[in-house]
Amino acid sequence: MKQWLGLFLIAFLVACNTDGVGVSPPNGPNPSRTGLWSDPKTWPSGQLPRAGEVVVIPADLAVVLDVSPPPLKGLTINGVLRFDNRDLELSADWIMVHGKLEVGTPNQPFRNRAIIALTGNNPDEDQMGMGTKVLGVMGGILDLHGEPRKGWTKLAQTAPVGATQITVLDASGWRAGDRIVLASTDYNPRQAEVRTIQAVNGNTITLDAPLRYPHFGEITYGVDQRGEVGLLSRNILIRGDDSSISTGFGGHIMAMMGSTMRVSGVELYRMGQRNLLARYPIHWHLMGRAPGQYIKNSSIHESFNRCVTIHGTSEVEVSGNVAYNTLGHCYFLEDGAETKNLIEGNLGILTREPDPAKGEEGVIPTDKTPATFWISHPDNIVRNNVAAGSDHTGFWYALPENPTGPSATTTIWPRRTPLGEFSGNVAHSNWDGLMVDRGPNKDTLKAEPTVYNPRTNPSNLSNNNTENPPVVAEFKNFTAYKNRGNAAWLRGINHKVTGAKLADNAIGMTFASQESTLEDSLIVGDSNNKGFPENWEFRGVDGRSLPRSWPVSAGGPIADNFPIRGFEFYDGKVGFRNVHFINFQPLQIQNAQGSHTAIREAGALSYLRFTAFAIDSRNFAEGARFTNAKPVYLPPRPEPTPEEIAEDKNADGYRGAVFVDIDGSVGGHPGHAIVLNTPFLLDTNCQIRADWNAGVCNYSYGRLYIYNESGGNIAPVSLTRNDGGNPVFRMWGAPRDGDNSNFAATVIKGRNYTLGVNGVIPNKLKLRFDDSVSGEFIYVAIPYSGEPFIYRDYWIDNRNKLVRAVSRAEFDGSTGDRYWSEGGMLFVKLVVRDQPGRDWAVLDICRSDLCR
Repeated sequence: MKQWLGLFLIAFLVACNTDGVGVSPPNGPNPSRTGLWSDPKTWPSGQLPRAGEVVVIPADLAVVLDVSPPPLKGLTINGVLRFDNRDLELSADWIMVHGKLEVGTPNQPFRNRAIIALTGNNPDEDQMGMGTKVLGVMGGILDLHGEPRKGWTKLAQTAPVGATQITVLDASGWRAGDRIVLASTDYNPRQAEVRTIQAVNGNTITLDAPLRYPHFGEITYGVDQRGEVGLLSRNILIRGDDSSISTGFGGHIMAMMGSTMRVSGVELYRMGQRNLLARYPIHWHLMGRAPGQYIKNSSIHESFNRCVTIHGTSEVEVSGNVAYNTLGHCYFLEDGAETKNLIEGNLGILTREPDPAKGEEGVIPTDKTPATFWISHPDNIVRNNVAAGSDHTGFWYALPENPTGPSATTTIWPRRTPLGEFSGNVAHSNWDGLMVDRGPNKDTLKAEPTVYNPRTNPSNLSNNNTENPPVVAEFKNFTAYKNRGNAAWLRGINHKVTGAKLADNAIGMTFASQESTLEDSLIVGDSNNKGFPENWEFRGVDGRSLPRSWPVSAGGPIADNFPIRGFEFYDGKVGFRNVHFINFQPLQIQNAQGSHTAIREAGALSYLRFTAFAIDSRNFAEGARFTNAKPVYLPPRPEPTPEEIAEDKNADGYRGAVFVDIDGSVGGHPGHAIVLNTPFLLDTNCQIRADWNAGVCNYSYGRLYIYNESGGNIAPVSLTRNDGGNPVFRMWGAPRDGDNSNFAATVIKGRNYTLGVNGVIPNKLKLRFDDSVSGEFIYVAIPYSGEPFIYRDYWIDNRNKLVRAVSRAEFDGSTGDRYWSEGGMLFVKLVVRDQPGRDWAVLDICRSDLCR
């Protein structure tokens, strides 16, 4: 309760700052006298501070710390405390900075050894709303500047299992005694390893113990998979005390509005407080604008709660840092009001999900699926960072509709704001590399499907492209490898991914989007980085690790031989241009004992496997290149069993899979469609490619949507094509429709179809023919009794009411303004009208004039 009261008070103070801008003191305090800590005359009492005391440095005093004092209960700095140029240690339950704490300056970094140990272990203690075990900055200045050192580099060559030496690209400034961490270069993020440097000779580093895992160090098929090596040691160390390990109650640094925090060359160890809000290793808290403030070239490791938090603060720089073994979201922009921050050149290794067995819960629901970089507002610069091993996500654009928490407002719209910059980032050894979806719900903070739809004026909620033009969100030069799920998943409108290099992922690129493209990119199925399977895992017969490497059930003999794919179609209209696909071939796999084998299929192009949701028949491929790659593989999906229907695995969308091969670079025939190998989508003009489980067809396809607007369950709905053997397509509806009211099928344009339902045709039925151009049409026959009331194009008035044709011939030749009925059947024709932007035709069919 105290924690929440403290946060409420701070939020109130921020709200009282009328311009919403944090004001940092330009020069800080200006004491009138200076003294040494070791000199009794420095202190008003005439005595040196003693162990267990609360020490106060008055505003008129600048103290030079020239000795390591005894452990203190607390330290309040109203004036200045400056570390002398010698090895020093300062220990206190808490430190509160209203004046200035200085360990080095940006121009004169501290070169000796400085340790600040935070020791307060009473969770009920509260210093100005910041709890305890805190280095708090309340209106003051914190300057911590250690020796400038390169924070991380890459391997120059692969380090094999058992190696005691590694060669890196740049070891300058690293030396014996330093602790380093080698990132995993396989699917398992826990193949990261910490070692101590014994010797450095040029760029060759001798380690204190052999490596347990191999660490890949090559550019393979054009994808840079050279593993990262991070420096953990710094000469300024801020740490929680030894008890932090067992309690998870580490130290934390927190800066409030009106403060200045500049940190470089610092090591933060055993920091963060498990399961507690606002208790993070380093934290800008509700400061408004904070230009000139930063954490640079520092390390954060063994953290019990995040690594770097920017909360309600903008224009902060986070660059060149290394984070290792941290709990929950690591580099964290909290509420969705944080903008124009620079997040550049940072490395994150082993971002862990909470372990309930250790009492770990996280502080918000999404910590259970943590991201190394959690970005809640798109208007930030995220450049040249590496997410090298998370239990879930590398980069997560988790955009709320409006900012949450103390930053809550309805004037900021992250889901509609143009992207600042996302370029040059790398994600490997995660489940998903890049996730642009699943933002926090404003009430529960749980992840919900999120449409990122950047617009010229985000606060104008119109989606009219003339009134409020869309802005393309371009994600540039992204590299992702060894991710068990997606290299990248994006949901929204007007997204573009350019210059991507993806390898060894279960799935390369998925757009759950509209008007989005992948361009000028490279996708590799299996590279030379074979990884290092654990002894229980299924693996390729060549020893390769697999993204889904576990048995289907515990002890089961069958692997989840998930078919890898490079570009995965979904939703739409989406597609790609100028993409090179390499090494997508079936692979024989086996269990660790070699007693069971199976085939893992592969395809450069596929569809989101077995989705029940709608797709777009205009999805497209253009400029595809294939090297040792099967162009297409669509896994078989037969009619669902009753059990699968009950579990919402009917896959209506997937069973209508189709995309257009614009230039023939996939199937050899420009303008032809690639469709799932199912009779309903095939005809005599199709060339069947059995190894693709697809056909290449010289037909134009559209989508027919059927809406039951009367309520009740009419599933399964059937659509029979009235030619070519009368193939039937059955639909069970999208899972989100509990009453099965929305059904969809891919159809060949210009054909005749018969609609059937479970039970009777609803009193109010809507049909929509989509993904078409002016003049394109389909015929639909419906079992029907009585005379219908039919209106088209969403206009329920007499101007758009259909009339009965005088003959079948008149109906067949009509432009969609007539219907026909005979023999208990109603015949309608959905025709796309010639109007700007029109790619659909709609009919409302009612048994009486219920449509009005």
